[in-house]
Amino acid sequence: MITNLMMREKLAVLVTAFLEGMSVLVVEIAGARALAPFFGTTLQVWTAQITATLLFLALGYGLGGRLSRAGEGKLPIVLLAAGIWLVLFPFLRAPVLTAAAAALGVAGGSFAASAALFGVPLLCLGAVSPLLIARLEAVQAGAGGAAGRIFFTNTLGGLVGGWLTALVLIPHLPLRLALAGSGLLLLILGLAWGLRVRHFARVGAVTSGVGLLLFALAPRPAQSVLIANVPVTILETRQSGVGLIQVIDIKDTGRYLMIDGITQGGTTPETNTSTFEYIEYQNLLSHRYHPTARNALILGLGAGLLAKQLNLRGVRVTAVELEPRIEEAARTWFSLPSAVYVFHEDARAHLNRTTARYDLIFLDTFAGENTPWYLVTREAIALMKSRLNPGGRLLINAVTDRGGSPGLARIESALLTSFDEVKVFVEAPTPNSVKITAAIVAGQGLVAGTAPLPSVMPNRIRQRLADLITHERLATAEAVAGTDDFSDLDYAEAKLRSEWRGSVLELFSASMLGD
Repeated sequence: MITNLMMREKLAVLVTAFLEGMSVLVVEIAGARALAPFFGTTLQVWTAQITATLLFLALGYGLGGRLSRAGEGKLPIVLLAAGIWLVLFPFLRAPVLTAAAAALGVAGGSFAASAALFGVPLLCLGAVSPLLIARLEAVQAGAGGAAGRIFFTNTLGGLVGGWLTALVLIPHLPLRLALAGSGLLLLILGLAWGLRVRHFARVGAVTSGVGLLLFALAPRPAQSVLIANVPVTILETRQSGVGLIQVIDIKDTGRYLMIDGITQGGTTPETNTSTFEYIEYQNLLSHRYHPTARNALILGLGAGLLAKQLNLRGVRVTAVELEPRIEEAARTWFSLPSAVYVFHEDARAHLNRTTARYDLIFLDTFAGENTPWYLVTREAIALMKSRLNPGGRLLINAVTDRGGSPGLARIESALLTSFDEVKVFVEAPTPNSVKITAAIVAGQGLVAGTAPLPSVMPNRIRQRLADLITHERLATAEAVAGTDDFSDLDYAEAKLRSEWRGSVLELFSASMLGD
């Protein structure tokens, strides 16, 4: 009988260790995704989330060591506390993110928001391991062996939690359900341990009941909001591998595709063509510098508007898009032609794999406000050049600021390591603009044609195109080009990206940027 009791106790401890490790990874990964619509997915934000996680786990380990000497009733308490706080996430998300973003900006705000939203559950989860070690030590002497078994099982749970979050929870559940659901799991676990301790059964039952009620009453994301007193209808909101995908209609303005609050394309109601000039910049420059192009590769599909324009010109278009749900949105909401074939893989991986060659290659791989650094290194640019036909052109959609951002300077330097001729077209800034589009074309023998662009577009954009070609300059190699071994693009662009993200937060409300 004693042996059976010992075995059941060991099994309960190890199961709890596994689920605790799994919960930590769910909170860490899903928590970073919860921050993204407000703070982006830059290195600063991921660093803030990871350091907040490590800080509160470390504090929890220390707390758990102290509690392990205070009696067996502390384990259900920390599990119940972690669970109830996570169940509160849907209620806390909007006010915490809004306050942190307004007061502290991207770097400080993301850390503060992570601490406020996830600090308590991570602290409690950190305390679980020492408490479990103490219980296992009580069953069978040998602290070293007990710690080893706990951390081995805990780490296996973390591995499962990481893959579960990335492959199941984020793609198929709203974040509020993933995080609050993890809270319910911890509440059940706390209740189970509470039933084993005298006087804790009632506390566990009441706490779990309150958590279940909160879960049922959790606020859902808005389906319509007002932006500057203009009605906005949210047509689609879903998580994906690249961020929160949303499709919105702004009354009398157009339809837009967003990833983590950053617009990836939009159409005008009068012509069903691009609301934004940068699509037509790429279309115009490709026509001016290669009017006879027959095929094109687009790295980064977005709403598919460039692909649609090229298809109308008779260019055979292939696109590479990491996230299948972006293609679904482009076809469902933005009329991406069926003739456009889309590969679902990373752009660099596709370039490494394919042997196909193209007359035109377009690089427009923004995920939120970020261009992946490994797509603008010397090696990446050389790889793109190797996939061009003779006379082919590489075109890049980039952003800069009024003074010329250091990130743009690094891209220019990288291009000049492979191409003899690189031209940069920086649009004239609009009043109060945070970012400015820079359109780049690279190739050999860059002589502009004069044939008119066969494209339907609003007159406002046509005027911007005419203005763009008067702002031509040659690229310079004033910065150090990034390599696969070393690139500081994320640091060089941090200020611009932070200001860009700030402009988004001024426009959109917390009730909109969530799922």
